[in-house]
Amino acid sequence: LNSEYGWSKMLLGTKKAIYYLMVFTLLSLYLLRHRFPSNSISTLFSFAETTDSIPATSAHRQVVAAASSSRNYVSPVTSTMRPNVILALADDLGWGDVQYNKGNAFTPNLNRMAHSPNSILLQRYYSGGPVCSPTRGTLLTGRNHNRYCVWTANFAGRRRGDFVMPETMPLPLSEITVAEVMREAGYSTALFGKWHLGDFKPLKDGNKKWPVSHPGQHGFEQWLATERSAPTCTINCGCKQFQNSTCVTGHYGDRPPCTNYYTNKSAGIESWPDPILGDDSHFMWSLAADYIRDQVKSNKPFFLFLPFHTVHERYIATDHYRDIYRKNKYSLKEADYYGAISAMDEVIGLLRELLEELGIKNNTLLWFSSDNGPELQTPGKTNGLRGTKHTLFEGGVRVPSVIEWPDAIRSNKESWFPVVSNDLLPTIYDMLNIQPKGDHPILDGISILPFLQGKVLQRNRSIYWAYNIDGNFNNSYSISTSGDQYKLIVSYENGKPQHHELYDIVNDLAERNNLSGKYPAVSKKLLTEVEAWRQSVMKSVDEVGCLGVSHSPH
Repeated sequence: LNSEYGWSKMLLGTKKAIYYLMVFTLLSLYLLRHRFPSNSISTLFSFAETTDSIPATSAHRQVVAAASSSRNYVSPVTSTMRPNVILALADDLGWGDVQYNKGNAFTPNLNRMAHSPNSILLQRYYSGGPVCSPTRGTLLTGRNHNRYCVWTANFAGRRRGDFVMPETMPLPLSEITVAEVMREAGYSTALFGKWHLGDFKPLKDGNKKWPVSHPGQHGFEQWLATERSAPTCTINCGCKQFQNSTCVTGHYGDRPPCTNYYTNKSAGIESWPDPILGDDSHFMWSLAADYIRDQVKSNKPFFLFLPFHTVHERYIATDHYRDIYRKNKYSLKEADYYGAISAMDEVIGLLRELLEELGIKNNTLLWFSSDNGPELQTPGKTNGLRGTKHTLFEGGVRVPSVIEWPDAIRSNKESWFPVVSNDLLPTIYDMLNIQPKGDHPILDGISILPFLQGKVLQRNRSIYWAYNIDGNFNNSYSISTSGDQYKLIVSYENGKPQHHELYDIVNDLAERNNLSGKYPAVSKKLLTEVEAWRQSVMKSVDEVGCLGVSHSPH
């Protein structure tokens, strides 16, 4: 090596070694990028952090501030891998409406999602309420809707004249939402679809008491939404400015009332300026697809909420989807109902394909569910469950749900683990390793991350519902609680429990056999738990400051 030839030979060998090392490194990076989502590559070079489920009593921070202000209520995100989250929510879709639960609607894409290698089919998933607005509140806040006075759908109706505080709206500004938490953690946030947690602008008559609550006030950077339910086809054709546009009326036969999409711009709340032709789910999809592509280009994690209008009244299918069912001898009403579901199902398929195409499927949690059971006077099915929308029986609150997340779910399974819409926010806290701060009231949900990871087999915490309280704890209403096996439904009169029913949900799915007489000890235990929970809700109502409430906290 002391000779000139020796040094030259060594130098040449070193250059070759460097060259081959560079080739190997580039090839490895190429393979990693195509095997794993781009957002997750960095995690291959770091130690995974272990996160425990967040205690059910973890507190939020009390926040009453303008929607545009910053809310520093979370700890910094320490993980380099931040999963995207997409929440797809059907409207009034029954547990028995989907094909995998013996429904009449053709839903091949939900079938594929339910049986994919990296999904869990949640056969005991519950909406947080038996009607629209309450469940949407529970999804966003992790808390039972009665705690912040979202008693039922359209509660802030014109008939009530006592709204005088800015926070007194269907979703008070004091509530912390999933969108706010994720936005604070560096996520982009968007909502396209049905809001139904407040109107977007004051009435034209200048009524300043009218509550205003739009997605932009609750953490969504981008949003285009309707205030409430809308037709599932040619959605805004009932508006005066679009009276000459095509209007698919389906089995209804007449033009619908005016409904439209709105968003918040510099000049204020503005409506969608053009006629929306065709299926509404596909219109939502066009917005969602552009949004997802933009976030991938900017390499930014995102939270996307897609609350479909399907299959709430007015459910109308385009000719393409309706004809599929008419050819199979279904009535026009049934063809509209099932056709609208099939159109939404196709959007789920397009969504899954896009995630695959963009290389972010592995690192995206996709969660599909419904806001409550089917409406009574529709073709909707519960597949044998008792009750429908507006009831606390299983048919009113047990709904279809599937979670797909390849980075966390390693094998497909059909699960009967109880999950409720309140669980979303606690799960997000856990998933992002964020600890809530402050003194905001307790969450009603739990983190299901340990369940998704196969670490727990039982919920070990009850789920609670309450309906028809309407701001008065001294009237007639119902409260229900469900654990891993038993479910209790309690009827209240004059603020006191008058009647209760006990069911073994594991062995009596249809709730046919009232076991309250057979198992009095179980009933007594659950009655005690229900009363303790009711008292905690009454305390929350006092803290939020709901108006029109008449009750004694004791």
